[in-house]
Amino acid sequence: MRWISLALFASLALLASPAAAQTDPAVKDFKRYFKKAKETVERVEFVRSLEKIDDPGVAKELLKVLKDKEPAVAAAAAEVLAQLPSPEARAPMLEIVEKGKPAEQLGPILRCAAKGKWEEFLPLLRPHLEHKEDGVRLWAVRAVGNMNDEESLPQIVTLAGEDPNPLVRVAAIESIVQMGKPQLELCMPPLLAGLKDEDTSVQVASCLAFRTLRHKDAIPALIDTWQNGEGLVLQHIYPTLLEITDLQFGADAEQWGRWWENAQERFEIPSDAKLAERREARAKTAALYVPKEGSAAFAGIATPSREVVFVIDVSGSMEDAVLEREKFRQAGHTQFAKMDILKKELVQAIDGLEGNVMFNVHAFASEVESWRKDLVPANALNKKSASEFVKKLKPIGGSAAQARASAGLSGSAGVSAGRTNTYAALMAGLGVQDEKVALAVTRDDSIEVEGVGDTMFFFSDGLPTVGALVDTDEILEAIRKFNEFRRISIHAVAIGDFKKTWMRRLAEENSGQFVDLGR
Repeated sequence: MRWISLALFASLALLASPAAAQTDPAVKDFKRYFKKAKETVERVEFVRSLEKIDDPGVAKELLKVLKDKEPAVAAAAAEVLAQLPSPEARAPMLEIVEKGKPAEQLGPILRCAAKGKWEEFLPLLRPHLEHKEDGVRLWAVRAVGNMNDEESLPQIVTLAGEDPNPLVRVAAIESIVQMGKPQLELCMPPLLAGLKDEDTSVQVASCLAFRTLRHKDAIPALIDTWQNGEGLVLQHIYPTLLEITDLQFGADAEQWGRWWENAQERFEIPSDAKLAERREARAKTAALYVPKEGSAAFAGIATPSREVVFVIDVSGSMEDAVLEREKFRQAGHTQFAKMDILKKELVQAIDGLEGNVMFNVHAFASEVESWRKDLVPANALNKKSASEFVKKLKPIGGSAAQARASAGLSGSAGVSAGRTNTYAALMAGLGVQDEKVALAVTRDDSIEVEGVGDTMFFFSDGLPTVGALVDTDEILEAIRKFNEFRRISIHAVAIGDFKKTWMRRLAEENSGQFVDLGR
């Protein structure tokens, strides 16, 4: 362990240097005023005032703030820590990584090291690839991948195939993608096994990995999964085969199987240079792909997923009529309130679920109400119950819905109950009912969420107006972070006259499709 001692001595030497001994005045002011501040906004601004200050005192103070009871304050501290500009300023965190405690700080520090690519941390964080805590292993894996630490690659390959936590396996697969190309043969076994993993997120991560780590052995494995597998991974296989082979075959698994049977002996993987030349044409072909069969469909989006969650907006504005009546009339609608259009679309989607699908429905306005606590089978009884739940929904807080109870949701009446809590709704769809838990910097990112599907259909008619997060950029960032390793596909369906760019980004950033039903 000589390298650990040397690293620790180096960090202590940095702290003892004359430059480090001179505490920046801003750090002194922070110590003086932060503890007196009461308002969350002011406390966040005080934390952000320490950005880009090259002083070890920043880390010493903000490490304490990571445990703050207000998620926004703790998140600001984590962001500032991740931007510390020099090894000298980061030195106080190096000792925590070496000691492995306090435990609640170790995971966030490794996350910062991964984001900032702090190479001086590499010798000390490698041992944490074997840490007993899943969340620590997760960010140690991400860090060595982000820093292209080839020395860790054999251990990462092992974790990709054997770690008991599926989110750590996903992180390991993604680290293999970042640094595994020079040792492709070493990396192939866990990626091939990942296509048959019991966890959907691992299957998807393995499939997507082959778009970068293009190996001939991946072709028959992908075709076999396409022909014989099920679930969300199926929607990713065809674009992956296009990326590996540069062939413009149709989206027909049997056709690909026949081709491979005849071509496997002579086919050679195209070079990266040749692939780059045809990237635009290949992207256009992949963009046209729509699964021929889906176990679930909503608003024209089909999915092979077997675990589906519907999240629907019942805020007061859903009472309003659409502007493009003729467009909706041609689509078969005879009632033109946005709520009526939604209910018809959703009831049809529920009725069309195959029997081997698990599903749930969440309705939201200012609060979220779930039809069931967990996913349930799409049998005749459950589909009937879910359809009746949807048919009874009415906009909350609108003139047609004076009481919240009449909307089929519990609670009191009033306009305040009919606002749009988009963040809470999305988190409920991801399996988390407590918004602040999801925002907490010190949460364990490796925890698997029970009772959640691998595919979400999110339907809304407007921008967020209430909740722990209201700014759409902040919501997108929070969802991206939470979904980083879980790989839940989020499809976004918009209706009405509002700026829909954020919903398009929601889908694009979470492996989903965006549909605009109209104004």
